[in-house]
Amino acid sequence: MYVGPSQHAHAWRAFFTARSWEPQLFADLVERDEIGAAFFEIETQINGLYRSLQMSQALAQRFGLSVDEDRRGEVELKARWLSLNAERFREALGPAQRELDIGLMQWMRRASCLSVVIGAGATMDAGGPSWAELVRRLLLRVIERGREQTEMRPRPGGTRENAEFERVVTAVEHLAAGEDLRARAVLASIEAGQADTEALMEGAQICYDFLGQHLFTDLTDILYENDRRPGPIHRAIAELAPAVNVPDRGGLLPGWDAIITYNFDDLMGEALDEAGLARAAYAMRGDELAGDPNTLAREQGQHALHQGIYHVHGYTPRRLFLITHVRFVFSTSQYECTYGGSRAGIVGEVFARWLANPVHHALYVGCSFADEEMNRLLRDAAKVLPGRYHYALLKWPGSCRHSEASAMELALASAPYLSMGVRPLWFDDFGEIAGLIRRLA
Repeated sequence: MYVGPSQHAHAWRAFFTARSWEPQLFADLVERDEIGAAFFEIETQINGLYRSLQMSQALAQRFGLSVDEDRRGEVELKARWLSLNAERFREALGPAQRELDIGLMQWMRRASCLSVVIGAGATMDAGGPSWAELVRRLLLRVIERGREQTEMRPRPGGTRENAEFERVVTAVEHLAAGEDLRARAVLASIEAGQADTEALMEGAQICYDFLGQHLFTDLTDILYENDRRPGPIHRAIAELAPAVNVPDRGGLLPGWDAIITYNFDDLMGEALDEAGLARAAYAMRGDELAGDPNTLAREQGQHALHQGIYHVHGYTPRRLFLITHVRFVFSTSQYECTYGGSRAGIVGEVFARWLANPVHHALYVGCSFADEEMNRLLRDAAKVLPGRYHYALLKWPGSCRHSEASAMELALASAPYLSMGVRPLWFDDFGEIAGLIRRLA
């Protein structure tokens, strides 16, 4: 399917600049054009409407002028109109909608306007644990091993001038009876496959309350056990990370506008290292957003081009790393601390720069959309920019193959995601993900 500028661009320009928009004229334009060209013009116009509004708002703010609410309302109305009137033509494509969206995202990525958001599925693709499995493993450690109390003691035979010390376990503390029962109940629900998000958060909270920062030592051990390395999804994303030349945006820019991850592990960063690319991981250290550049990025300097990886929920690399002040979102209390008030730090950065920014789109990979706080970010972005969508690679839930699904089946499966501003790109097997990512080259 061809996706790109229309040979009837002049007709589209005339329509978009007309005083009033007639549905029948719009339908005639779509039906006369190649469908990929028509949607290229429609999506470009939606983004252009919001971009012009963004620029006028910035100008008004610079000179202390009030924002024209009528202008904002007009832009939102036009964007909604275009999206709603185009939807029936999109639905008529059936499974070929995926080809259309891949074509649209190719243009976005080549302009460094596409970010990728990575969920637990990427870690699982590399042989790592799901969130449920991670909580299960940590609960088992807490229940069976407890928490060791240690102290440093001098080794026998040392002198005052040449003393050697070793860490000695002095006691082992276990969960109190009530907490032990709670932990075992959550563990049983996970092992029975019945644990929902709330149960997993409760299990994580029990582990965090008992172990404190020591929890993340165990967490790191599990994430990198058996010398785990980046998986196919990480490597496919890394292949598209080399810089792209975007003349109308000033020249060279990262291949991905941003890599945003919900995962603690640094497997995505390691895939970029293997590809020989400068990159930096960003996470919250206390109340500040802090960067952890790789060797190449440090050698080139902080103002040189590098691929950013934003760890929304926390960051623990394979190497020795001081995590004392790194903020993790793993338990209920951490969620409330991070998301309970106004958006700040890395969450606010992700929302303002990428999710609610009219010239930037995101592709969600390996995400289950079970995290309601992250879904709320998408819903809020959809309220800011109605009629505009991000994308997600999702496993087709139907009994038949995705390519055999009817338009109605596709519409019903897509509806929950569309309601929060996300267009699904369905696949039948998880092994397809890396190949679909590579098609964005």
